[in-house]
Amino acid sequence: METSAEGGGLTSFHPLTGAALIESGAQTFHIQPDQLPRVLAGLDEVRAKYEDVYNAASRLSVTGPPFWDDATVNEIKRICQRARGGEGNLHDFARGLADWVLGFRDAVQRAIQDHQRIDEESSMG
Repeated sequence: METSAEGGGLTSFHPLTGAALIESGAQTFHIQPDQLPRVLAGLDEVRAKYEDVYNAASRLSVTGPPFWDDATVNEIKRICQRARGGEGNLHDFARGLADWVLGFRDAVQRAIQDHQRIDEESSMG
């Protein structure tokens, strides 16, 4: 069964189990409707943690060296670069994960709304 969700896409529900089928990349997550609110709350917590990591990476990328000898200055530069610049840096990694969690959270929220709508339609008819 599929239903149209406000603001984006379709939420599919497994025809036998009733689980919401939430796609993310190559994976599909099967989440029972009664578990959706708990998953939603957990995603909010996870996203907050990734935001903390993102903010820490931003602070780390502008850290000054505690000592001004050449070795310390060079190592602090490397740490700052790793935090914010170049491929695989912590700053972009944390932002990417926070954005992924937000997108998944939005899909879970749509599934909750769609499930409620289906319940309302079923009780009317």
